[in-house]
This record gives sequence, structure tokens and C-alpha cells, in this order.
Amino acid sequence: MQRIDIERRNRLIANFTVALDLLEDAGREPDRWEEECLSYALGALACGMILVAEVELDAFFRPLDDRSPEVLAALAKRPARFSRAMLRHGLDYVRTRQDEGRAPGDLPAVLRAGQQALQASLA
Repeated sequence: MQRIDIERRNRLIANFTVALDLLEDAGREPDRWEEECLSYALGALACGMILVAEVELDAFFRPLDDRSPEVLAALAKRPARFSRAMLRHGLDYVRTRQDEGRAPGDLPAVLRAGQQALQASLA
């Protein structure tokens, strides 16, 4: 993994931690919008899809008035899936993989090609 990718990844992990800390300081679980953003960001981070993770974390911090009413309505129909503790556990797992030297970019060639194609389409 290139140095800049490691720096972006570390910044993402720090921002994810800030998001969870904000929820904890408020004494609440994520609302459905926040949960969706954090779970997608975590999955993207685990797969090394840094750009996708950045987009999702940006959406997490979006003010309430800037959230899509249509998306909020659709999310309200779905049950909550992930608690703050579950998301923090997932982040710890991703961080541990990084600390063990197993970068998320260490994927089989077919998955790496798909990831690169997706990131190129989002850039």
C-alpha cells in the first residue's frame, strides 16, 4: 500500500472513531441514516475502498436538513442492524488487520480488479 493510501486510511479510521465518539458522547445509538453510512464506510474501509469510505463518512456528518427525505423514508422502513458497539468492534477488527500487516488491498486478483473498476467509476 502506498504511503498516501496509508495516511488516508489512518485519517478515515480517526474520522470513524470521531463519529462513534460523537454518538457515545450523546448517549445514543446511530439513527438509521448514520448506521447506514457507518456500516457502508466500515465495509468499504475493510475492502480497501478508501474513496467509497470517505464518501460514506462525509454523508454521516451531513446536517439533518441536507439528508434526502426519500432516503430517510426508505430507511425508516428497515430495522436497525448495527449498534454503536458493533460498529466499534468492526473498526477494531479492521484496525487489527492493518496492524498485522494484512492490508485490505491484499485481495485476490479478481476482487482487486473489481474494486479498482468501482473506484475508477466513482472518481
